[in-house]
Amino acid sequence: MAKVIAVCTSGERREPKTARQRAVFVEGKGTQEDSHFGLVERQVSLLRLEDIRAAEAGFDFPPGSLAENLVIEGLPEGLSPGQVLAVGPSVRLRVVERGKKPGEPHTYDYRGWCLLPTKGYFLSVERGGPVSPGDRVTVEDGDLG
Repeated sequence: MAKVIAVCTSGERREPKTARQRAVFVEGKGTQEDSHFGLVERQVSLLRLEDIRAAEAGFDFPPGSLAENLVIEGLPEGLSPGQVLAVGPSVRLRVVERGKKPGEPHTYDYRGWCLLPTKGYFLSVERGGPVSPGDRVTVEDGDLG
């Protein structure tokens, strides 16, 4: 079973995000109180805990330090655009893309490390609600029916 390890926000872009006890995701907008709130497609950023651990940086990455909104443990590798993640009792997030397009700039790193361009996922909020660490996450077929 996959679960939320951390939910993070930041007040300004190019700053590390901070772990929260709870965040509210808003349909079509993203994460309330996050600097990326209201962006058109890349409303939420996600890193798998397994990919963070595999980085072997020689130091720990605090939640949000890599500019991610969500850290989730137990998701399968290779999520595809269009797949939907059910998070907690109500939130539905659709995978928009994995990583960034070749040559697209990434303006933030933590101690020289940035994983979002290669390992991260960008998602849109299809159905909003609260998200907290410990919430269960499942992969749906893409139908929000």
